[in-house]
Amino acid sequence: MVDLKSLKRDLKRLVKSNPDVEAGAIVSIEGSLIVSVFPEVIDDTIIAAMTAAIFSLGERGVLEVARGNLKRIMIEGDNGLILIIAAGKNRILVLSTTRYPRLGAGLGDFLIDT
Repeated sequence: MVDLKSLKRDLKRLVKSNPDVEAGAIVSIEGSLIVSVFPEVIDDTIIAAMTAAIFSLGERGVLEVARGNLKRIMIEGDNGLILIIAAGKNRILVLSTTRYPRLGAGLGDFLIDT
């Protein structure tokens, strides 16, 4: 079972410790919000639903062209990136970042399903 307090603490630490990461959330593959560190002006439940939908389409795409399991999706806008990253069997990590983020080892806590 996942400890939500420690998951949120780890996500807050990732956002605070990396100036390139502006916000983030962990969502279920069904689109439910698990934890979020998005600003209050952003509806993180909508972010969760859109993330799951985009991830699902990406999974279908890599299956159709025989590219294995989906690892990550990058959406680039004028002012930065949205990174959608597989974080285990049933979770997705979504990060709002600067245009050229340096993520380093901080993602390790999120990439294994516990």
